[in-house]
Amino acid sequence: MPGMFRGNRRRLWLMLQSLLALAVIVGVGLQFRTILRQPELSSLEFRLRIPQLLLAGVLYLLAHACWGAFWVRLLRYEGVAVTWFRGLRAYYVSQFGKFIPGKIAVVIIRVAMLGTPGTRLAVGITATYETLTSMASGALVGLLLLPYLEILPEEVSANTMFLIGFAAFPLVLALLHKLAVYLTAKQRAPDAPPLPTPSILLLAQGVLHGVVGWCLLGLSVGLTVAAVTPQPLPWTGPTYLGDLAAIGLAYSLGFAILFAPAGLGVRELVLQLFLTPRFADHLDEPIAAGLAVVVALVLRLTWTGIEVVSTFSMWWFGRPRPDPQPDPRPISLVSGE
Repeated sequence: MPGMFRGNRRRLWLMLQSLLALAVIVGVGLQFRTILRQPELSSLEFRLRIPQLLLAGVLYLLAHACWGAFWVRLLRYEGVAVTWFRGLRAYYVSQFGKFIPGKIAVVIIRVAMLGTPGTRLAVGITATYETLTSMASGALVGLLLLPYLEILPEEVSANTMFLIGFAAFPLVLALLHKLAVYLTAKQRAPDAPPLPTPSILLLAQGVLHGVVGWCLLGLSVGLTVAAVTPQPLPWTGPTYLGDLAAIGLAYSLGFAILFAPAGLGVRELVLQLFLTPRFADHLDEPIAAGLAVVVALVLRLTWTGIEVVSTFSMWWFGRPRPDPQPDPRPISLVSGE
């Protein structure tokens, strides 16, 4: 009976998260539709430049390679024997789990693919560390580059302390985890496996992995802008830093909303708010808002499309192959038979 109650509660919680996610997606979709239906946009011709979008997608994959490499390093630090290909393959395949509300499915997929009796705990904890470190580094980058966003919505600027706390979360989590390990060490059996506890130095290196990945995503945003704008817009150093701040905050805030699958809706809304002031320097306000919506949507489609193709390819070519069956016919030693 208690097990049935817990199962019903989990299903109810998943249903509630799904409904909240649907409400966010519908709300953002309606707002975007209102922006795109403004009469000022009727004369604007949007064009998709495929080469820039393909390069933007490749940069997205390389950014995740930076984060995935940090996870493989965490695994090896904890003594989990894993090759680079096998670790990165599990990392990319697990990204499909982010489309399930709650985002815990990412960790579950990684444990299922790499976890063996004795390593499941290390795989799960390191996956959590990697995810939090990568997302927090994005919040940190966005926070440091806030001045390059030009105009910051009041609802975001009023929550600067939240961003600071979110950016410092991996370090706080590491300290708390080390304290928990120290307090529980004496209560564990002598033959119990040690609890995973990444070093502070390794976590600091993980922040560096994360920052490099975010820099690549900033370039990806700039290429997407160049791919959809009817006429080229200036792309300078400050503009790139603004793109980097925009995607760092939009992506990490989308992750923080746990019920939003892959940050869907939240990321696009925040990105549209941040990109509109950049375009307003060169275009009328309604056209700038509409262009920001198009960039946010095209960026989502580009990243998702190339992620699905590359991840499926890695899963397909890396799956175990059955051993070839031996030829049942007897081998004759007599010449000519």
